[in-house]
Amino acid sequence: MGFEDRDYFQEDRSQGPKWAHDTPTTRWLIIVTVVVFLFQTVLTREAGLDAVIKFGARRISLIDEWFMLDASATLSGQVWRVLTYTFCHDRQSPFTLVFNLLGIWFLGSRLERMYGPREMLLFYLGAALSAGALFTAFGASVPLPTPLESATPAVLALFTLYAMHFPREQILFAWVIPVEIWVLLMIYAALDAYTLLQAMQGEVGWPVAAYTMAHFSGIAFGYCYHHFHWHLAGLWERADPSHWRKAWRRGATQRKLRVFQPEPDVDDLDGKVDTILAKIHEQGSDSLTDAERATLTRASEKLKNRPRP
Repeated sequence: MGFEDRDYFQEDRSQGPKWAHDTPTTRWLIIVTVVVFLFQTVLTREAGLDAVIKFGARRISLIDEWFMLDASATLSGQVWRVLTYTFCHDRQSPFTLVFNLLGIWFLGSRLERMYGPREMLLFYLGAALSAGALFTAFGASVPLPTPLESATPAVLALFTLYAMHFPREQILFAWVIPVEIWVLLMIYAALDAYTLLQAMQGEVGWPVAAYTMAHFSGIAFGYCYHHFHWHLAGLWERADPSHWRKAWRRGATQRKLRVFQPEPDVDDLDGKVDTILAKIHEQGSDSLTDAERATLTRASEKLKNRPRP
């Protein structure tokens, strides 16, 4: 009977691997995003006139009020919005949510297997944070009509990093046309650059460009991460106060320790002396180096201090 027929093996195999057992960060990003969207849908209140103007809906989600990226609220001290917006999505357009979830699953799973769960999480949150900071910076100079929400900047960062690793891989554009992934990335980047150019020429308002630039920053983050070989987990560890405390303790301990310099082995010293004497015989004493002269001096002192019979 083979080992695969034994009872304990059958029991383990029947349980099977858990969903996304090897990509926990991807799994939890999807779960948290879906749960937040459900809370967005359920936890609502009647909107006042200001909220109707600001959010464009008769009922407003309590989650939206507290976690979407409202630049003015962020600048007033609600800094968590710079990151939490990436888990919120437009309740009136669930297609964006579905698109982002597919992106996290398809792109994130493979990248997490390459970089590991911790690095994957820091990359995703870092991309969202950079986009949120850029959007808030725009909000400090120009009024932005609606808050920013959706994981699109972070997903575009995943998309860019994936394209840097697998540029020739084909995906279905509009679910029909096979396109190499690097071509699709260039299309996205060109459209964002075109919107920015229109804003610079005054054809499009800067508030519109702010949302485009938030998406473009996701592409830039993914490119810089790959090009400059960033390792965010390493930076996180170095920023951890416990890391600095341990480093300081190691340094203090080393300063207190006295380095023990063992006496050179006599046999080894005799061998070096023989080599040096042979060199003197062949090349003369002027050919000796400072280290060789020091060896002869040390051997002479040992000979003097040797106990007499």
